[in-house]
Amino acid sequence: MSELSAKLAAALPSNTGVQPQWLKNLRETSAEQFRTIGLPTRKSEAWKYTGLGVLDQAEVKMVSGFTTPFSDESHPLPLVEARLQLKLLDGKLLEQTGDVPVGLTVMSLADALGSGFNGLQALLESLPETKTKGAAGHGFSALNSATLETGVLIHVASGIDAGKLSLLWSTSQNETPLLFNSRVCVMLEKDAELELLEQFESPADHANTSNIVLQAELGDGAHLQHIRFQQEADTAVLITRTEVLQQADSEYAYFGFDLGGGLVRHDLHAALMGSGAKSGINGAYLLDGSRHVDNQTRVDHVAPGCLSDQYFRGVASGSGRAVFNTAVCVHPGADESEARQSNANILLSTRAEIDTKPELEIYADEVVASHGATVGQLDELAVFYMRSRGLSEQEARQILTTAFCQSVSDKLTDPVLGSVISQRMMDVMPQAE
Repeated sequence: MSELSAKLAAALPSNTGVQPQWLKNLRETSAEQFRTIGLPTRKSEAWKYTGLGVLDQAEVKMVSGFTTPFSDESHPLPLVEARLQLKLLDGKLLEQTGDVPVGLTVMSLADALGSGFNGLQALLESLPETKTKGAAGHGFSALNSATLETGVLIHVASGIDAGKLSLLWSTSQNETPLLFNSRVCVMLEKDAELELLEQFESPADHANTSNIVLQAELGDGAHLQHIRFQQEADTAVLITRTEVLQQADSEYAYFGFDLGGGLVRHDLHAALMGSGAKSGINGAYLLDGSRHVDNQTRVDHVAPGCLSDQYFRGVASGSGRAVFNTAVCVHPGADESEARQSNANILLSTRAEIDTKPELEIYADEVVASHGATVGQLDELAVFYMRSRGLSEQEARQILTTAFCQSVSDKLTDPVLGSVISQRMMDVMPQAE
């Protein structure tokens, strides 16, 4: 175990007085896991391209309690207006503004745990490895579960369209970089609908680490559109894990946009448990300087007649590095499944690096599957054509690279949000070196 892992393990809170008993057991089991395995290292196949040296150098400490009074300056302006907005600082729910429609329940995770919210225990315990002892498991997830208390619960009743809900994430400014853990639980009953927009932007000079686990449970016919936009400081570290359980005819649409952050890692897993379920996982990442973004996605086709589509676009310049590993497993009995994977990248510097690997495992019949991954440069003929129309070389390259990534934002159902994100991408588009 690394020195940092040992320090974090020593800082884990005691479970004296924790209630109910199942929560105490979950936290203790997870704490034991973390003391055994610590944070992931490059020896793990899934982490061999992503080191955590920046955390060791920063001597990050685990947050305990609020360190800075809340102020509006702590949070970014929302990308777009939402029916309901939640502001979170250091992983804790601070403020709620807007209307809560009938059928939508939103509360802090601490309140939900205290009230014994129906179904919450089963959802929290469904996270893989939460009941497993020993070396198996995910270090950051174990750390998150060992401190399980802060975060938010979102529940949408059967047949309700809850509209757009925005989570505005920020961290406080401190002399010592901090690590906070937070859990988001999303529960959609049968035929419920929700658009969840996560926005990560903190003060420019902060160097904190956000460790966030999001668990979503979609009932029959439920629809969840999940947008995650982050434009953190180059000194910030963002670690997320997303676990989605989908029942029959449900639909999960994910859109991730990484425009900032010094070290960013997203682990996303969708399990298609009911027939006819659909999963669309899309993302765009822009890197320059020495920024590092790692996307690890996996979709498990467990039931027959399901569809999954993974579509990612990336641009890297400077010494930026992107990692993209996408896996699809079609389990026995999941006949007539359809799976698509596409990852295309543009390199604008000889020092930039992109590692991409699509994986397919098929154990069923009548399956339609395709995958493709490319890493290349801009089409010089296209650049020449645009320059012949009066644009400078820099303008031509910026427009072409923006259009390349805009194919992701164009998939959003909200054209206003798509336009805002497209402009944000253009504003920070890496330049050729």
